[in-house]
Amino acid sequence: MENSLYDHILLICKKDHKGAHNLAEKIALWLEKKSYTTQICLCDTLENVQITSKKPLAIVLGGDGTMLSVGRSLVDRNIPILGINFGKVGFLTNVHPNDWEEGLRQCLEGELPRQPRLILKWRQIHANNQVVQGCAVNDVVISHGALARLICVDLTINDEHMGVLRCDGIILATPVGSSGYTASAGGPILFAKTDAFVFTPICPFLKSVSPMVFPSTCIFKIRIEPTTTDCYLTVDGQEGHLIEPNDYIEISANPNAVIFLGRDEIFLERIRTRGLVLEQTYNNN
Repeated sequence: MENSLYDHILLICKKDHKGAHNLAEKIALWLEKKSYTTQICLCDTLENVQITSKKPLAIVLGGDGTMLSVGRSLVDRNIPILGINFGKVGFLTNVHPNDWEEGLRQCLEGELPRQPRLILKWRQIHANNQVVQGCAVNDVVISHGALARLICVDLTINDEHMGVLRCDGIILATPVGSSGYTASAGGPILFAKTDAFVFTPICPFLKSVSPMVFPSTCIFKIRIEPTTTDCYLTVDGQEGHLIEPNDYIEISANPNAVIFLGRDEIFLERIRTRGLVLEQTYNNN
């Protein structure tokens, strides 16, 4: 084990998924026979797990949502993440459950490249005090709550005032997240290694602003105008935070903060497959 890439394997299961948990137990036995130490946990308890190993590996048994949750928990911890897909699309997972043994062999023998990815850091400032902060692997969305109204935000980029924007919402997405909500809203899809992120307004008033790509060095500062109420910040579609009028949301990039394992062509394959599936569905209708 001295020359092994990893010595301790975290097996992180999708919550309330019996199939994922059963496979995790099977994989743990397989790994322990090879002298690896293992630890099984649920994705929502990962932040409480103590990791003392100098060469840990995280294997996630779940879908893209589970991968996003685990990615946020492991930001800046230099722990590679390999996904076994128990979801639907599987943009972030590279191994099929039926092929887990071959996928793990490739991983443990170093055949799957490390893929460092950019994430977004965000913080909410109320009355000049930071009230909450976090990170996003996919995207940060600012939008209305229950009622379909325009929001008004005052936008500053790198201390340069850009003006007030009226729209249904704003999406700031990483390259990993650019194939999700922001693509549906008309934004571009970035290659996963791109050192940049996407700004996409959702239905801007009179189509006043188009989606834009910004380098990772840019810092966004977004103030919620006093006329905008019932406004929320949503992180990776999984966390929600109420934003008060006159609050500031500051968003910046953190390159190479999360590490996935896999090959670049997997990302391109997902884009291609997704397009073909949509086209086939349309033709069948």
